[in-house]
Amino acid sequence: MATETEIQSDGQWVFEKGFQNNPETPEPIELQVKGTIPKWAEGVLHRNGPGTFEIPIEKNRCMFKIHHWFDGLAQVHRFEIRDGKVTYRSRNISKVSDIITFGQDPCESLFHKFSTSFQVITGAKGISQNTDANTNANTNVTLTRELPLPENQRALMSAKTHRQLVAQTDANILKTLDPITIEPIKVFNFSEYDPRLNGEMSPAHPQYDASTGEYISFTQKNGPKTKYTIFSIREDPETRKPITKILYKIKASRSVYVHSFSLTKKYVILILWQCDLAWKGLKVVWNKNLLQSFKPWNHNESTYYYVIDRDKQNHVATFISPTYFCFHTLNAWDENDDIILDLVQHKDHSPVEDLALPALLGQIKTNETLALKGRLTRYRLAKVSENLWSVAAGEDAKKLPSAETLFQAPLELNTELTTIDYSRFHLKKHRFAYGANMSARPDARFFDTILKLDLDQNPDGSFSHKKWEQWSCTPSEPIFIPAPNAVEEDDGVVLSVVLDGTKGTSFLLVLDAKSFKEIARAEFEYGKVVPYGFHGVWKDEI
Repeated sequence: MATETEIQSDGQWVFEKGFQNNPETPEPIELQVKGTIPKWAEGVLHRNGPGTFEIPIEKNRCMFKIHHWFDGLAQVHRFEIRDGKVTYRSRNISKVSDIITFGQDPCESLFHKFSTSFQVITGAKGISQNTDANTNANTNVTLTRELPLPENQRALMSAKTHRQLVAQTDANILKTLDPITIEPIKVFNFSEYDPRLNGEMSPAHPQYDASTGEYISFTQKNGPKTKYTIFSIREDPETRKPITKILYKIKASRSVYVHSFSLTKKYVILILWQCDLAWKGLKVVWNKNLLQSFKPWNHNESTYYYVIDRDKQNHVATFISPTYFCFHTLNAWDENDDIILDLVQHKDHSPVEDLALPALLGQIKTNETLALKGRLTRYRLAKVSENLWSVAAGEDAKKLPSAETLFQAPLELNTELTTIDYSRFHLKKHRFAYGANMSARPDARFFDTILKLDLDQNPDGSFSHKKWEQWSCTPSEPIFIPAPNAVEEDDGVVLSVVLDGTKGTSFLLVLDAKSFKEIARAEFEYGKVVPYGFHGVWKDEI
């Protein structure tokens, strides 16, 4: 299955425009479609990510420059596909005007206002339950349609879906958005569901079990013993009120930056890889940022896998493996008494540092030294019910059972922002994964390829794969849409928002998922760029 799109090598790979300020487009515009989008591929793609990176303050002639990709002010994008046509709109959901205040030093004042998310993470500032939509809370990472809103926000629910679009980040902050206009509605946190969910942090990636209707996540309260409170929220089918359940509270000696976690039909798996906050999280307060507050990498550290039984609501096993770092888990499932889980593994936590804009823009890093190349890795947590004794072992690595590595994709098939067909294969064994890949070309400084990876290995242990790439084009997270009555796992299309750096224009790419050939693209007018975002969500209802 190894096929690759042939590209030219003409000049310098241009990608910097994806990290520049982008004006919002609050009213829908129609894009120019080339090719044919399947009739059945109708719906809405929402995407979240940074849209503002530099903030001029004219009065004092200073420029506030955002240092890290993760800190760009949130902009949400809406692509609607109907009758083969594509319309687009976008909105800055964390506006500059909400942040700038008058003061002795506007740049310093701006920094303090911009640090709201940081203040919430460190416990220096809480989110009021009465906070309105005009907040500078920077919820720029993920979007969900599955979270039932708190009872006091039921009036905000969509009459059709009883849901709203909710933007999230790695702090315990949520922002509701109108799914059509993308206007911010309200900011709140998980303590509105249950006062015990008052931790400063919460992963940007929750999990949703469609079979039970449960939204599952955790809050994290840092301290001498960091508390990870795992919970589920589902909607009562009769009253439509949210029902919140505390599944378990883990107290650990480590305060770890956990961006995502794993879920199966039976278990929640909280993985504490290595990205530890120094001084139990208090160093963030001292440094006034997260980036300089992580502990140095320790090769002797272990990764811990805490297994929580969803039904019994207790801690049933703990596994360990050699240390690594991870942004994104991919999928997990039960296999008899074992747990199989897939995630994108990095050798250390330097990708967090390498996503700073000076590194990405080539000011301090080269292709060879950038550490953005994650490797898809599969683990087995074997015989869970026979390892109940491991709970009593606590964090004594010498006494814990090991997570078994089943495979790891080679470095040249690196991937990030990786997805599967979640509509059919979430919590089930899957075969195909789709992700953004970074090639070995010396001028490649960011993701330049979309990768389809076949996880059913060949007899020699290699991985069949297909790639899409085009000169000077930088893709985003690929989103899979299944065809109606699909038989094969890859019957469908893959969407990705791509920036053509040479033309200085973005387009929505549509690939046939099986052949991985382009079947259509919806182009913006010349000069219109969609900044590089993080994650998106597809709904087949308009």
